[in-house]
Amino acid sequence: MPSRWHDRTRSLTLALVQQPSVTDTPGERDFAFFLRELLARHPYFQAHPHDLWLERTQGDPRERYNLFALVRGSGARTVVLAGHYDVVSTANYTELEPWACDPEALLPRLREWLGANARSESDRKALEDLETGEFLPGRGVLDMKSGIAAGLAVLLEHAEDPGRVGNLLLLATPDEENSSHGMRSAAVRLRELAEGGLELVAALNLDATNDAGDGTLGRAAYLGSVGKLLPGVLVIGRETHAAYPLDGLGAAYLAAAITYRLEAHPDLADEAEGEVAPPPVCLQHLDLKTHYDVTTPGRAWCVYNQLSARRSPLEVLELWRRLVREAVEGALEEWSRRQRVLLERAAALGRPLSPGPGWQVGVYTFAEVLRAAREHSGEEVVERLAALRDELFAQGGATPTQVSRRLCEWAWDHSGLTGPAVVLAFGSLHYPIAALEPADPAHQRLRRVVEEEVGRMARETGLGFSVRPFFTGISDLSFLASADSAEGVAAMQANTPSFGPAWRFDFAGALRLPAVNIGPWGRDFHQFTERLHAPYAFEHLPELLWRVSRRLLGEG
Repeated sequence: MPSRWHDRTRSLTLALVQQPSVTDTPGERDFAFFLRELLARHPYFQAHPHDLWLERTQGDPRERYNLFALVRGSGARTVVLAGHYDVVSTANYTELEPWACDPEALLPRLREWLGANARSESDRKALEDLETGEFLPGRGVLDMKSGIAAGLAVLLEHAEDPGRVGNLLLLATPDEENSSHGMRSAAVRLRELAEGGLELVAALNLDATNDAGDGTLGRAAYLGSVGKLLPGVLVIGRETHAAYPLDGLGAAYLAAAITYRLEAHPDLADEAEGEVAPPPVCLQHLDLKTHYDVTTPGRAWCVYNQLSARRSPLEVLELWRRLVREAVEGALEEWSRRQRVLLERAAALGRPLSPGPGWQVGVYTFAEVLRAAREHSGEEVVERLAALRDELFAQGGATPTQVSRRLCEWAWDHSGLTGPAVVLAFGSLHYPIAALEPADPAHQRLRRVVEEEVGRMARETGLGFSVRPFFTGISDLSFLASADSAEGVAAMQANTPSFGPAWRFDFAGALRLPAVNIGPWGRDFHQFTERLHAPYAFEHLPELLWRVSRRLLGEG
């Protein structure tokens, strides 16, 4: 295997990691300027400074920038190399935090710390990996600055080829770890570049993947990416005094039953082409009481992470409605059973209790509650709801899930409906499924090229490589190659209270570029033991990216 890539890719990786860029910090803002200055020193960009530029993200309360670096060759055919440069917090490095962004300085210190303190199997595995000399630690070295470094190495190699055919466009974006303001803004710009003369034949996303084994699963090209929805449930209970629990129905009780029923539910683990996406987990579970007293909570709010490999937002909504209804029915049956036991015990003691009401719990979508509010309170509720949404975002500090919760409550309060009830909504930004279209020749050409080059790499290296259906980590690929249907988009928008101008993305008219993910692999994303498998990242990965991009640019 050619070793020409190693020194440059390693040097670039170290330089990028040493520049802190934690999401939502000044370092994230400054990183784009650092990267522009690094590239501006190259002879190509000294001769063509207009091909290197920054653009501020749109609709973003924070100042941060996308970087575009275009190396032009003959013709209009263009391959996009895309990656995010923001990283998660370094706080979990604790005493090692001063070296979290310096892999070479961190390596001996982390080995020493693990040698003295490793207690878990995970820590012992990290120490074993670091002692092999094949793994490099550091915040962002895996997720995903080594991927950007591999893309940069390929870009600069293309710039140094005097007979280069076609164009390579490197796109480095912020905010992937939070709300993807970077890629959502960049997708608009890519459409403008295509309309301006660049023929965007494919996008290669450079995000990293995990492999707990020998690297066979990590040395992978992914033909798509899972989509993400954030189902939220607003639970409306019936308050009661703590001394008379049978007279009410606690929102906390119902919310717990829903989470118990839906957390990691197999039916919610979507699948496509022989692979199964991770099932949902609860990300937020809280009652909405703002003070202490002896009244049971009247409302609760829960948010869940739902990944989709093929299901549309409409299909996800219908499936969640069915399972939430089953959860509620099961909770009511158990509530009735407990009440019978208590009544029987009290009667046996000669102290009979009065039975509580026979509860029924309605399960509604947000769109249905909003329709009821329009009928009950007038059509102006739509404008009032939109004004409240914009006001909440304008105040700053509120997350989309918090805004969605507030809007769900407001719509319920104006609907004339009565509880107990559950309102099902989507709480935050939707990440569309990204997939290659079976009937699209350009998409299938990308698939063929990727499969052939991955196979060739496996034969030449003697290592295990794979082509997998979809990337199971949330990625910006969703905004480059959306496979959403119009019906699915409509259902998502109608049931996402916080959806509006602040999102700054046209889901209905989203890009549908032929796109795949080819990136580095390692272990322990976001942990203080985050580490990169260096031989693959510095040698095999850039070679694979080079071969795929050259084939795509050269096969006219």
